[in-house]
Amino acid sequence: MRALLPLPGLLAALLLSACGGGGGDDSTDYDFSSAFGLIGQASYTDSSANRGGTASGKSLAQPLGGAGSDGTRLYLADYGNSRVLGYSAIPSSPETVASFVLGQPDASTSAPSPAAANRLALPSKAAVGGGQLAVADSGNNRVLIWNSLPASAVAANVVLGQADFSGDDPGLSASQFNNPTSVAIANGKLVVVDQGNNRVLVWNSIPTANNTPADVVIGQSGFTSNDSDDEDSGLNKPTDAWTDGFRLLIADTSNNRVLYYSQVPRSSGAAATYVIGQTDFSRTVAGVSQSSLNAPTGVASDGTRIYIADASNNRVVKLSSFPIANGSSFNAVYGQDSDSYSARAANDTDQDGVAGTTNDNGSVDTAPDQNTLSTPTGVSIANGVLYITDRNNHRVLEFQP
Repeated sequence: MRALLPLPGLLAALLLSACGGGGGDDSTDYDFSSAFGLIGQASYTDSSANRGGTASGKSLAQPLGGAGSDGTRLYLADYGNSRVLGYSAIPSSPETVASFVLGQPDASTSAPSPAAANRLALPSKAAVGGGQLAVADSGNNRVLIWNSLPASAVAANVVLGQADFSGDDPGLSASQFNNPTSVAIANGKLVVVDQGNNRVLVWNSIPTANNTPADVVIGQSGFTSNDSDDEDSGLNKPTDAWTDGFRLLIADTSNNRVLYYSQVPRSSGAAATYVIGQTDFSRTVAGVSQSSLNAPTGVASDGTRIYIADASNNRVVKLSSFPIANGSSFNAVYGQDSDSYSARAANDTDQDGVAGTTNDNGSVDTAPDQNTLSTPTGVSIANGVLYITDRNNHRVLEFQP
């Protein structure tokens, strides 16, 4: 089991570095998208982990991946508290208390637990699909599956990546993981991002037995290699994936890009169709513009639009449609002024590109508000709501897509 860290491995260095630069607009007429809902903090200007205290049923600590929801229930992987918060209904206010907790014995316990069917260690993402719940239990190097959506603190039914529920060792094979950071379920397929092995694994049907091996590997030519690479068939520390069971998007974090597959690959080592964030597959440079990315860690779609958590640019960007060429331009931005795609500082209310300065309202803009973000790492869409995991502000924001 891993020790509690701000973020695993290289991702920490990418995401928790100081964010500056990105010239802002000198005027005060900024066009921000404003959140209409808040989870994890008492107000939009609060930013402390666990609301400045210990874990509770309404607090978060360094959440990482996107939310899982069927439009009624909501599941949030609370990475820093080693748990998943479950809501029987979408929270109606910041004071809504989670209905139950998965991975801990109660809502006030937050230490990573030894591996078991009802315990978690640094879970990165919870995903819902086909009436099932899957959780990437990163610290235990495994994925847990609940065969029906839990409505209380029940144990998982299936474990992948380990021979049984007590195992937590990393590995490299068709049935092992090294720091899995994301999971997706759609149309009978399961997709797992195996970050430490620089790959994404695909199961053509949802496993019903423990330790079931994957059918396909993406980012590698086979199941026993884990080299980092770029080009159209390589990956370098991927963090997230989205699929509808037919198409696939992968947030290829250390290559500063998102890969789009027009069909979920059926054979290992398949090449991506197009790349987002770069002009071609050979480029991996980080940037801040209307067509570039800097350590993208989250990706989601409603089937038409694509949303990318562009973590080190402290923003979420939107594409209005799936790409038909490399290097598509973004159509909207969350967390920064919508009139400019060059701003990237965290919680930059006055858009001057400098953290810690006094903004036009007289307050220091290191504090968040209803419009800004600080290292957003997850996105998801359910029932017409865009959920943004605002990691360094220890909250999840709800936006109009």
